Amino acid sequence: MRFRPASLLLFPICLTACEPALESGPRVNFVGSSRFNPASRRITTIGDTIAVKVFAEAGKDDAPLTHLLIKAEYQPAAYPILYPSTYKESDAPRSSLIYLDTTFQRTGEFAFQSVQPARTTAGKEVWTYTFTDSEGKTGVRSLYLRLGRTDSAVAYHSYTVPLQAPGAFGRRSFLALREGFTLPSFSLRNIPDNQKLADLVYVPGNTTINPGLATTTDTGLKLPWTGRATEIHPTPLTASAFGNYATTEDLTNIVNQYQSQKFTPATRTGPLTKGQVIAFKTPDNKYGLLLVQDIITTGIRTLVLQVRITK
Repeated sequence: MRFRPASLLLFPICLTACEPALESGPRVNFVGSSRFNPASRRITTIGDTIAVKVFAEAGKDDAPLTHLLIKAEYQPAAYPILYPSTYKESDAPRSSLIYLDTTFQRTGEFAFQSVQPARTTAGKEVWTYTFTDSEGKTGVRSLYLRLGRTDSAVAYHSYTVPLQAPGAFGRRSFLALREGFTLPSFSLRNIPDNQKLADLVYVPGNTTINPGLATTTDTGLKLPWTGRATEIHPTPLTASAFGNYATTEDLTNIVNQYQSQKFTPATRTGPLTKGQVIAFKTPDNKYGLLLVQDIITTGIRTLVLQVRITK
């Protein structure tokens, strides 16, 4: 019989016994319900939103929660791209969005719920919810989504999104025309990268006057950052004519045709009407048309906007 040295028999035990105990950090979980769906899934509606509720608790009493970061990673990038004949998703550009970056009073438990914009271009996105405690330890939960589009190869990008009246926390009142993101004010206030995305903002009306839109350079908004100098122009186009502009050349030419037409002031549409069509040009020379598809005046006041924009 052959015996192994006792030192070798004990070595694995020593490794296990001598390994330092893992230190606990924040515990994070999604809350599921008929409204809040934490499951990773395929998105079937362009311009859809996702309702998420996340709950975190400190790993130990003397390390309270202090910070929450909600971030989305997009592959390919969330902005529209022109696909080469040899396209591979793994080689495509990527982008990210910080949706919320906030600190709060030291607390043992924290719950947060929001309705966030899903991407309008084809691809996948991963949302991460990261809580940090007073010792710098983190707890993370992630949500994976994918959107497929059969028209990704066309020369322009199109989508329909709801833009909400500002008011309650989390209302999505800002629109990034290129990506099709609708964002709440907390996503822009202290995040310069997001401020560079937003083109338009909902301007409330009242019981007798319809709402409007303004560019983020409009001085009446008194935004605490330098806005994005997107141009907007009135047109006499109808809702049925809107669908006729389906190429880069079409969209560029129609915007140039009405470039001399100005709102008063030039940065604000005034009260909108259902079926109204607005031409626009972004600072990075993306040309497009915006159709006011609907104006919802019950519940949360909302503009339903249909957009076509060059890639």
